[in-house]
Amino acid sequence: MHFGIFSRATAAVLIAGISIGIGASQASADQIVMRDGTVYEGTIVSNTRREIIIDTEINGIRTRLTLDRRQIQSITEGEVAAETAAEEPPAVRPPALTPNQPVAKAAEKKTQLKRDGVDLIVEIPMSGTFGQDIYPLSIANGLQWAYEQGATDIVFRMNSPGGEVWAAEEIVEIMAEYSGRFRYHALIEHAISATIWPAFNCDTITMAPGATFGGAVVFRMTGTGTTEVDLKMTSIMAAKLGASAEAKGHSPYLVNAMMMSESEVYAVKRGDEWVLVGTKPESGEYEVIVDSKGVLTLTSEQAGKFGIATVVRNRDIDTFAAAQGFGEFDHHSETTYEIAKRHNDQCKRLRGQIIGTIMSFYREADISGGRSTTAGYASSIQNMRRQLGQYKVLMNRAESLRMGAITDALERAIDVPFWEREIETRMAEMQRQRRLRGRP
Repeated sequence: MHFGIFSRATAAVLIAGISIGIGASQASADQIVMRDGTVYEGTIVSNTRREIIIDTEINGIRTRLTLDRRQIQSITEGEVAAETAAEEPPAVRPPALTPNQPVAKAAEKKTQLKRDGVDLIVEIPMSGTFGQDIYPLSIANGLQWAYEQGATDIVFRMNSPGGEVWAAEEIVEIMAEYSGRFRYHALIEHAISATIWPAFNCDTITMAPGATFGGAVVFRMTGTGTTEVDLKMTSIMAAKLGASAEAKGHSPYLVNAMMMSESEVYAVKRGDEWVLVGTKPESGEYEVIVDSKGVLTLTSEQAGKFGIATVVRNRDIDTFAAAQGFGEFDHHSETTYEIAKRHNDQCKRLRGQIIGTIMSFYREADISGGRSTTAGYASSIQNMRRQLGQYKVLMNRAESLRMGAITDALERAIDVPFWEREIETRMAEMQRQRRLRGRP
């Protein structure tokens, strides 16, 4: 199963240009705190789902920065920023509800699922292929609904062969938006390939009987043509995911071994526990989990033996809760499963429309490029204009449904600026030919 190697918004901070004569007083400054601790104060001039543009001052120089929302920990606007500058950065605000409606309708019911002093476990499914059956919007709306109900714990029930990394990465960023709001748990039936992204970003990992976990070698749809470059890019991705995994208490050696075939993992016996290391021990008791000849896919038996995951005897939520040490708890899954189905179906339909539009566009582009007849040439150019307009509408829709990075997984997308110029050039050529023939 293929999946794209990077999402389009991987750059943490891009300098967009110098801002002249734009500023704000300290008392009314906006404040942005990055995940690495960097704080920017100034005036927010643009705020979108993927980025924030802020006019600020660095070392006495007024400048304008474009900040990737994935790297932002918190945003404080207006006078509050000055009051909180010396305090601990506030938690990330939960995102507002999207205007498409099942979540909003569920919220209107004001169902109170949580009792005082009792943990509320909400299940959210991840079943099928990422980017084709599983979409970020379903996770975003499921988490929003769970937050409104006062949920304390989210269990992602994972049964996936993997899929497209853009979707898995976007889901991880959505999970991060609720940092501190929930405890995240991965309940794995099968978590292969791209599924390891959300799994390693969970606080606990539990595996059902017969479960598998790993096998995430990354390759691009088109590739770079250079094995060394592709391996380096995979290494960068593994390092990033490894850091996230380690922050959640999971071994980064597992991430490396699941993504890169040359990595090794050994379990070393220290007292009554097994400790994972990335190089072969020179002495002592140890076992090979994976050597440099293969890519790691863990079985539930291996994971349980070496303390990598909690292994349960069956897949039901009561068994999971007992294994993870829950006392009294409430549990809900019906609404979030309905949310997942509705929004995954919605995004899947949009994906089909995008792919169909791309195919139609390039079919017309091939016809107009062949210049078979004047009439056919003119018709194809007009069809290309219509398809390009439709593509732009669909991609705007994709942005609103948190799937704007879908082009990372498409074999052929449409380079809009190029084709806008090319269509104008072809139309001008057609008009010139008509004038030469004496036609209006």
